[in-house]
Amino acid sequence: MEQKMSLGGIGDLMKLVGQAGKIRDNMEHVREQAQKRIVEGEAGGGLVKVRANGLGEILGVTLEVEALTDPEALGPLIAAAVNHALRKGKEALTDDTREAMGGIDLPPGMAGY
Repeated sequence: MEQKMSLGGIGDLMKLVGQAGKIRDNMEHVREQAQKRIVEGEAGGGLVKVRANGLGEILGVTLEVEALTDPEALGPLIAAAVNHALRKGKEALTDDTREAMGGIDLPPGMAGY
């Protein structure tokens, strides 16, 4: 099935091409900000907390003593807290990228996330 690009889509594409230099600079700024942004995910009512930056790098894990009393539950709690932190970072990066692109949404993966 052949897909046709709407005239609005062509206008968006032309807008992007015309602003390529500015967008490149904006995206570099977004990357720098994402690296500095700290997000926190938690699980188990705060028994496990994970800090990450906006680029998806895990910076630290904090475990409350109570979390250590059930070793079988600890792994899933850590995984849940990590996923929570990474999701928050990705959401912030998506918003920042959209803003840097002048409000135009790119398909997932095209902005490096």
